[in-house]
Parts: sequence; structure tokens; C-alpha cells
Amino acid sequence: MARAERIYLTGFMGAGKSATGRRLAEVLGWRFIDLDERVEKTSGLPIAEIFERLGEHDFRLVERAELEATLDHARVVVATGGGALAQPGALELLRGRGLIVWLKLPFAELAERVEAAGAGMRPLYEDRQRARQLYRERLSFYRQADLVLAVGGGQAVESIARRLAAELGVEACAT
Repeated sequence: MARAERIYLTGFMGAGKSATGRRLAEVLGWRFIDLDERVEKTSGLPIAEIFERLGEHDFRLVERAELEATLDHARVVVATGGGALAQPGALELLRGRGLIVWLKLPFAELAERVEAAGAGMRPLYEDRQRARQLYRERLSFYRQADLVLAVGGGQAVESIARRLAAELGVEACAT
């Protein structure tokens, strides 16, 4: 696989993008950016509150600006939000400028993870039926990733990060 300067982790909510991304960045000795954290910092509001006060449209505007800002960095792992790459032009923005990796889990496991962590923290998770519909809507975008990494079943973040580093052919730092 071609060496990438940027790795973008995508996948549905609960896929472990942030935890995996943070650990992958440590393994590689790269910088880590959590897109949702950047949106919160820029807006000064938690994501749930952004959705409540300003709506999804305004959230997506800030998210897009933060996604574009990641292109200013090299040797970076970016955990995107679950819907970030499903927005118009987002995949095209990143294509050829970074490697897009889909952390793929069965929907049932994703839903269990989100519900266990508190579905109320996820503004677009109303209930399982609506979440399944949203998941299906986003699948066509996730499937356009450069690499699909099937994860789940209780795999440890450390194991996933090291497996991903190996898949990418990027040498891990001694950590």
C-alpha cells in the first residue's frame, strides 16, 4: 500500500475511531486529531449542544472547515465523525491526499456500544431503528474507503492499531 501522510478513520458511531486513531498515532509516532474534539473546541460547545442549539447544518459547516484544516498536517491520524465523509464533496476532498480507512463492525455491535456508552451523547442516535436507517444511508460512503478493516468482537484497541499499521505498511515506533 502506498505510504500516506494522512490516515482518515471513518465508520459509524461506536466503531472506535477515536480510541483506535489515538493509539494508531502513538504506534506510528504521528499526531492525532479527533475531528469531533476540534469541532467542540472551535464552537465552544459540546456536539450535542451544537445540534440542539444550531442544528446539524451548522455543525456540518464547522466540521467541514476542520476537515479541510487537517490537510495542513502531515504524519497525522484523523478520527472523523461518523457522518463527516458522507457530506457532499468530503470524500473528493480527501481522495489522493490521505488514506481513508473504514473501521467496519456489524451494526448490532455498533448499536450495543453506543447504547452502553449512553445514546443520549449522540445527537443522531434516536433509537435503533433510526440508527440502522442512518447506517444504511452512510454505507455507500464507507464502502468508498481505500481500506476496509473488519473489527469488533471484543478486539483490543492495541491489537487493532497494530494490525492497521501492518496493513498500511507503515513502520511502527517502539512504544
